[in-house]
Amino acid sequence: MSSTVERNAGQVRGASRPPTSEPPRPNAAIASVFFSTEGVAPSEQFDAYREYCAPVIDISPSEGSRSGFRASCEMWMLGRFALRRIHTPAGHLGRSAAQVQRDGLDHWVFNVVRHGRQEACSSASVLKTDANVLSVFSLAGAYKARRTSVDWLGLFIPRGAFPTIDTAFNHNQHLALDHPLGRVFAAYLISLGNELPSMTEADLPHALQATQAMVANCATSAAAVLDSEDGCLDLPRMRNIRDIIDSNLGSWNLHTGRICKLAGVSRSSLYRMFEPYGGVVHYVQRRRLQRAHDLLADPTCTRKISSIADDYCFSDSSAFSRAFRQEFGYSPSDLKRRSESGDTAFCKPPPQLTKAGGGWSVLYGS
Repeated sequence: MSSTVERNAGQVRGASRPPTSEPPRPNAAIASVFFSTEGVAPSEQFDAYREYCAPVIDISPSEGSRSGFRASCEMWMLGRFALRRIHTPAGHLGRSAAQVQRDGLDHWVFNVVRHGRQEACSSASVLKTDANVLSVFSLAGAYKARRTSVDWLGLFIPRGAFPTIDTAFNHNQHLALDHPLGRVFAAYLISLGNELPSMTEADLPHALQATQAMVANCATSAAAVLDSEDGCLDLPRMRNIRDIIDSNLGSWNLHTGRICKLAGVSRSSLYRMFEPYGGVVHYVQRRRLQRAHDLLADPTCTRKISSIADDYCFSDSSAFSRAFRQEFGYSPSDLKRRSESGDTAFCKPPPQLTKAGGGWSVLYGS
């Protein structure tokens, strides 16, 4: 099925590029990623769309979906933001806690249904919204939803881009922003979605500046929402702890007690958050092994394996070699020898998080 989807349904218009890329070409259209089930046999359209969404969202079949499911998605990159427009028939969808942990996406999504209506349910709220009503939710929270046939717009904003948003909204709650500035923002997103297909790269800085101003004003006008106590889904806190661990991988004193002290969390919370990773001790060792792997995979690195093992707190080379082989399936000396021979395919370690594929992958560039 995947080859059929890619051949008949998936198209890439341009390529997403970071904000620091070459100067805009005045007549070049803003890059986008496009997907459609048009051209796929009606009996296969639902499966094609479900497979496309599967890295991030699970789509459930509804009555009649097996006889045809004409859907399309297009995403434009606006600097660190992304605007996604979806046309899809009625159906059910959801994002599970396992998906949240697996793909690591942590974006706020300001969304508005141009036509149709939707209902979303999380552990913190149930929200029903009609057309032209702006709402916000986070990809860091699990939820279930159902929609009528919709024309949907979603603005994806990475956590940290606007501290005001991070403190104002609950990551595990869908919230309607049905106030004057929210309605202005909804109208703006609809207008932006209409105009982006005809915009050029020369228009991009102005569109981004206007979008940033709208987001900032809308966020500061919203009532404050307390943060969730759901530690298993608290990815912002998890990412802070991961940053602390990464900054101290060379310290022999990086034990659970010190991590708790540096991060300001209890030992029970730390154990609970790292349970999906095999425990915090296993996570720390894996991060050390990945750092060591990066060095050994670099053909310009002339350091001895024993020196790298010592840097990452392994008692001796044999203990390091055993742990390394268990993690990657080959020894440090094998990797070093192959990297020096230029075998780059061999030198890539398994990723820590599974990045979402398809059009979703552009979000990781933000």
